[in-house]
Amino acid sequence: MKRAVMGTIKVIPVDIFKMPRGITLTNFGYQTITIGQLDYSLRFPIVTPDAIVEINDRLRHNQAAYLSHLTVAEIISKIDQAVNLWTHPDYPQRRLAMKLLPQITGYNAETVELEIKRFIRVFRKKELMRFVDSELDQPEILDDFHPQKSGSMTKAFGPETTFHVFSGNIPGLQIWSLIMATIVKSASLGKTSMSEPLFPVLFAQSLAEVSPELADCLAILPWKGGTMNLEEAATSATDAAIVYGSDKAVDAIKELVPKSKIFLHYGYKISFSMIGREALTPEYYLQTVKQAIEDVAVYDQQSCLSAQTIFVEKGGSTSPLNVAKLLASELANYQLKRPRAELTNEQAAAVVRLRNDYQLKALNDSDVQVFASDGNTDWTVVYHAHPGFVNSPLNRTIHVYAIDELEQVPEYLQPFKQYLQSCGLAVKATRLFSLANQLGRAGIDRISALGEMTRAKPGWHHDGHFNLLDLLRFIDVEQNTERAAEKFDPDVE
Repeated sequence: MKRAVMGTIKVIPVDIFKMPRGITLTNFGYQTITIGQLDYSLRFPIVTPDAIVEINDRLRHNQAAYLSHLTVAEIISKIDQAVNLWTHPDYPQRRLAMKLLPQITGYNAETVELEIKRFIRVFRKKELMRFVDSELDQPEILDDFHPQKSGSMTKAFGPETTFHVFSGNIPGLQIWSLIMATIVKSASLGKTSMSEPLFPVLFAQSLAEVSPELADCLAILPWKGGTMNLEEAATSATDAAIVYGSDKAVDAIKELVPKSKIFLHYGYKISFSMIGREALTPEYYLQTVKQAIEDVAVYDQQSCLSAQTIFVEKGGSTSPLNVAKLLASELANYQLKRPRAELTNEQAAAVVRLRNDYQLKALNDSDVQVFASDGNTDWTVVYHAHPGFVNSPLNRTIHVYAIDELEQVPEYLQPFKQYLQSCGLAVKATRLFSLANQLGRAGIDRISALGEMTRAKPGWHHDGHFNLLDLLRFIDVEQNTERAAEKFDPDVE
């Protein structure tokens, strides 16, 4: 990374794209971030549909020449080496990420550093081995033919190239998709959002330090979502598409993907928490509230795993109303410790509308109360004395519903079934799996402890589906084919 000096301001060029070797780009755009006496000049290519096709052709060539010949164990080992670089605080890419990501995303710097440190460790060797083993009984089935109980010999193949459309709401999340595709030996063409175009590029640079040939199976670049000619070129050229984003963004790409190709999508989702009375005893309730706030405050609810609603069971040592007040107090404390990102006018207006609506209701209905930050939209808690369910405008805005029994919650979820994602749950062990079964029937696909909702673990079924298996196709060599082949061996009687 070179530094240029202009007057007293140092200009540091930073590429927010990554191309395989052999691809030459000549037309670039720039975006500047100023931090103190440093100007970081973010450079990105302005590409054409023909360039997208050329890039994919290069990726396809590199996949056939290199990636397809690696074993799964070798791929995981190389990823692990790149991940381990990020565990060192003085690693240049990590330092650059920690400096620029808070500026790019608006998230609190301490939050970004803590969450990136936690997230990157999900992809260490031991975790990736667990992840692969959770979906493939024989991970080596991606390397060679292996015998099956049916008698056949079977091998799995991933797409040669995969098109990824990343959202920019959560820093680092993009590498989940990239790593999953790489494990199934697919080269990747990734489209980033200018809301967060940096982390996947920095990780690809780390991979290049470990294995330039493996890094040559990745291409990452930003362009404006909805640029039809580029997205048409990308979906036509690649063998699979994985799309993150709003339902509108998902639907727009889906229309472009031929039905014969793999299409995986992760659109808008709603998550919530449930607090049982046993978690509201004198020795536990303060800890419970602090844990619940982590699921609301981290990344300002922008993750689909973040809680938008909290159901609080009656009968604990403290009432649901008092829990709502404690949540409000803890959000105020959290704001002092790790301030929320600045909102766009549209985002702020959505929070103000919600506050106005419920404050108006509260004038005539004592069953509704609003607790909110004074003079700004930093945080909002809306308390409901009777159960229901509604989504949130996010940005540390939470609904709290009092409920007689948590077992009643599923009846309020039915209208939202297609959007349900995770549930943070605080109950005693004897209730856990009974409630989990009910929630699974209602549409929830993941249950975690309070405070861990935004930190999914290796092996989880994203939106209730597989991460690797959904990218694979299988070829079977039937046993009768083997028997027939044996007769052509002159040494066999």
